[in-house]
Amino acid sequence: MKYDILLFDADNTVLDFDKSEEQALKRAFAECGLPIGADTLPTYRKNNIRQWHMFEQGKTGKSQVLVNRFVETFAELNLPSEKVYKASALYEEYLHYGYFTVAHAEEVLEELGKNCRLYIVSNGVKSIQDSRMKGSGLEKYFIKRFVSEEVGCHKPQKGFFDYCFERISDFDKSRALIIGDSLTSDIQGGVNAEIDTCWFNPNHIVNSSNMTPNYEIDDLRQLTSIVNGNK
Repeated sequence: MKYDILLFDADNTVLDFDKSEEQALKRAFAECGLPIGADTLPTYRKNNIRQWHMFEQGKTGKSQVLVNRFVETFAELNLPSEKVYKASALYEEYLHYGYFTVAHAEEVLEELGKNCRLYIVSNGVKSIQDSRMKGSGLEKYFIKRFVSEEVGCHKPQKGFFDYCFERISDFDKSRALIIGDSLTSDIQGGVNAEIDTCWFNPNHIVNSSNMTPNYEIDDLRQLTSIVNGNK
């Protein structure tokens, strides 16, 4: 076995955040009496991604991300600014109930957990992560979940991973692998932490960055051969 310490990102790696996001946004907008058009979700997602990238770069704080993504979206869609904070709060609340999982996540985690130690490494909001992990049934597969709110710094910062490594018994970088969907957060984080990386890319996004993951997969079931050193 090549790797027996596996660090998983949560959103869009084991939990299907896209489905949870769409459901929460529609519920929040409906409760606020706001229209949902064809451009609503794409506009929000664009601003959400941009805000989180700024967070990863240390240019903004998490509390600012959670509000400013809605401020920008409302401005672009010409929605009433006085409803920004209500929509943001409702969206956060409804995200707690997004229990959707990525295809094959549970079967893969169950199989890998027989011989490997599994951990979550996430920049997400802790209360939402806690609720979704428990509700999805995936919580039981992970020894510990490291969330940036508790750590005090975030992916891709080296300090985030140093904190995690210090709290994993018998940690060995050569036997550790990080699996995640984000090049800027997970893969860059693995590079900063000097561990091997696996980019989960089910949508076959073109890698236009200067980062080269050790592995790239489009199906979580491909992890087994990587972990066993057969790929």
